Amino acid sequence: MSKLSLYQKVSISLSLFFLGACIQGPVRSHQTSVLYQFPSNKTLPPHVRISVVDEGSYLLLTGIETKGKTFSFLWDTGSDVSFYESAGSEESSVFTLGGYLFHLNQRKGILPESIPGLIGLDFFSGSCIFWFGEELKRFPGDSPFCEHPDAYLSTDLKLLNTKKKGDHYYVAFEYPEGHTSFGLLDTGSSLNLLPSAPSDRFLGEKKVFLAGNKIQTAIHKESTSVLYLVAKSGIREEYRQVQFLTGISLENFLLPGDKDREEVWVIGLDILRTRPLFWDFSRGRVGIVHTKN
Repeated sequence: MSKLSLYQKVSISLSLFFLGACIQGPVRSHQTSVLYQFPSNKTLPPHVRISVVDEGSYLLLTGIETKGKTFSFLWDTGSDVSFYESAGSEESSVFTLGGYLFHLNQRKGILPESIPGLIGLDFFSGSCIFWFGEELKRFPGDSPFCEHPDAYLSTDLKLLNTKKKGDHYYVAFEYPEGHTSFGLLDTGSSLNLLPSAPSDRFLGEKKVFLAGNKIQTAIHKESTSVLYLVAKSGIREEYRQVQFLTGISLENFLLPGDKDREEVWVIGLDILRTRPLFWDFSRGRVGIVHTKN
């Protein structure tokens, strides 16, 4: 797994359990992030600015420093645990990002060799973020920006119908037409994992590498009808020509107690990169800024 340069992964980490899936070969989405400017002249409350590099099939958070060296880590909201990989024997190390100091434990053999570490949900605990394109702003949880984001982002901010299970966040979506469910919000998955519609466009097959050296074939498709993310207000935000995998989902992994779960799908980078994203980890709120796709 560590020899693959680009990958699609599905990860869910529960306690010390990490589950990954990789697709051999590049997977680049045609969806791009929208240009965005803050709508008001208000001065933003104190925050940390983090640079984001979009590599097409994954996102990197840059400027992470330790022992005089600077690194870029994978940003993966499908994992609840952040970690790093190193040839050294130390079990943990201290890192800084934008003046914020944090400890990471070392794990081996999980990430591709080109990616030295992963930033998961635990890094953002007690804060809120706003991500648009190449910039991510991190605010402390008691910031006015976290409490009333609409005061800074206007009424174009739509809070999604979201629920939290454990450390993970799921958002309501509709696809195909008339079918509603919840999908894991996962910046670490380049494509989405969705149910299929008869009219979907077939793009080929992908060999997906699962934990335990298992290989499964997944079908790569593109939607021909509209996918909707559902806001708490009932407004539906539409997404067209969404690329996704089918024939594989979280339901295939048979995690203990998960057999009858509704949340077996994934909302990945192909969708998330197209709208400015607000995520309040203190209050369990996720929102997007409404834009035309």
